[in-house]
Amino acid sequence: MKKFTYILSAIITLSVICYVVFGGIHGFDTNTVKVKRDDKKLNSSDFLEYVNNKVIEDKETIDEKEESIEKTEVVLDKEIEKEEVVQEEEKEEVVVSKPVSDVLEKQVGSLSGYGPDCKGCSGYLASGRYVGDGNIYYSDSTYGTVRILSGDKTYPFGTIVRVKSSSWGTFLAIVLDRGGGVGFGKTHLFDLLYQSNSLAYDYGVSYNTVFEILRYGY
Repeated sequence: MKKFTYILSAIITLSVICYVVFGGIHGFDTNTVKVKRDDKKLNSSDFLEYVNNKVIEDKETIDEKEESIEKTEVVLDKEIEKEEVVQEEEKEEVVVSKPVSDVLEKQVGSLSGYGPDCKGCSGYLASGRYVGDGNIYYSDSTYGTVRILSGDKTYPFGTIVRVKSSSWGTFLAIVLDRGGGVGFGKTHLFDLLYQSNSLAYDYGVSYNTVFEILRYGY
């Protein structure tokens, strides 16, 4: 009877052990483990994505800062250039040029006229120029085409005179001749050459004429 009791106790104990072991195995839910593993994987992916996004955001922020810095540098460079221009303009001295008169001498007197066919004239001027053909103009390298004058001996041949006459207007002439009644202390201060003596007579004499000497000689 005791032997049977021992056997029964052993069977009961073994049954309890088997129940505990198999019950624990069935209680261990593999889906839960899978979910936990998936959670771990999901958490790792989220972390990597976060890190990548953070890197991208930091890079964009750095790019924006660099672009802002470049724009600021451009603005500063322009401001510096403006300041340099202003400084250069302030440094420049304003030079006011004084008008320079081309008049070397001014005389006021009467202006008469004559022709190459006048009494005692040969058609040649005292300077040696021939005007018997009626050519009363001279081509000057500086003043262009000018009229021909007879003037005082103090004015060398080639002297340029600006004549201002109330009757004949303003024109340029060159001294290329002399005259017995022409010059300082004479009847007329200058004598203007015409194509003929009769034409000069028709024009007559211009009084209170202004003579501005622009050049002495050639």
